[in-house]
Amino acid sequence: MRRIEKAARDRARTQLAMAMAAGAMDAVVDEVVGDSRAPRNVLARQVAMYIASVGFGMSYARVGAALGRDRSTVQHACRVVEDRRDDPAFDRWIEALEMTASRAPVMP
Repeated sequence: MRRIEKAARDRARTQLAMAMAAGAMDAVVDEVVGDSRAPRNVLARQVAMYIASVGFGMSYARVGAALGRDRSTVQHACRVVEDRRDDPAFDRWIEALEMTASRAPVMP
């Protein structure tokens, strides 16, 4: 696959992850994608980065590039989400989002 096609696919997957996280958290997608510091938007953005990484199997660097953020920002977001998985309710919720992302059909 050409590099341009891969970057476009990565952007599409991260946008899907952002929409999934925003919808699951009753947040506004544009605020999640943007730089809003409201706690709900920050957590939704972190969840989206986690879903893109775990659910879609993207590296931190690829998620960061697709979102215009640094790899270390994605790594931090994933750590925040992993730390919250100690809560059984949160763990079930994030697992459902992960499964949804991992089952998204890919065009052959």
